[in-house]
Amino acid sequence: MAQMVQMTTEQLQQLIEAVRVSAANSAAQAAENVQQKSKGSFSNCPSRFGGQRDHEAVEEFITSIVTYKEIECISDEDALKGISLLFYGLASTWWQGVRKEAKTWDDVLALIRDHFSPTKPAYQIYVDIFEKKQEDNVAIDTFVCQKRALLAQLPEGRHDEETEIDFVYGLLNIKYRKHIARQDIKTFRDLLEKGRIIEHNMMEDEADQKGPVRGSKGTKRCTYCNFRGHTTEQCRKRKSDEE
Repeated sequence: MAQMVQMTTEQLQQLIEAVRVSAANSAAQAAENVQQKSKGSFSNCPSRFGGQRDHEAVEEFITSIVTYKEIECISDEDALKGISLLFYGLASTWWQGVRKEAKTWDDVLALIRDHFSPTKPAYQIYVDIFEKKQEDNVAIDTFVCQKRALLAQLPEGRHDEETEIDFVYGLLNIKYRKHIARQDIKTFRDLLEKGRIIEHNMMEDEADQKGPVRGSKGTKRCTYCNFRGHTTEQCRKRKSDEE
């Protein structure tokens, strides 16, 4: 049987104090680890920016460095000091001239956007949206993605999804609108799913129309010119010679 251990009041107090000290040391160590981890930097960040004036490139760069900063627990102060590591070329020269204007991390992001991707007025975004319809060789995924990226630049809350679908649907190639009724589309996901089915069916139709490969077994051979792909009755050389 287990024996009961009797402790004096003094021994119990010593035990409690030892537990308290151990817990305090553990908390201090954890805080130190967090502090060390928070001292990350952008030195290993794979994203770089050279100063291209392109909305998509700027937003991709900003999204990448914001995510990296959060994952590596980089403080705003350290991020402000290390952001220059991510610039090269024109962007590096630009940063040397404006760095004094950046007092906070949010100032850095605002400066990048203002200089390299200034907000377009709404009317200009509408011009870009309706400027070009879908061409025959552009997949529906690519086309919808491009138009939605432009729509996202409009002031927030300007249009609901149904209205945006109306815009994009009217710009679709006729080969899609012939098979997709507007009332059947409730979301962009519906539009993409139906559009992919149409593309798949069109690819199968094209394969059937091409028929067997030239020179393969079963292909017709003309006995007049000895070329495959047509019969003697269809032979243009024979008809030309006879004429």
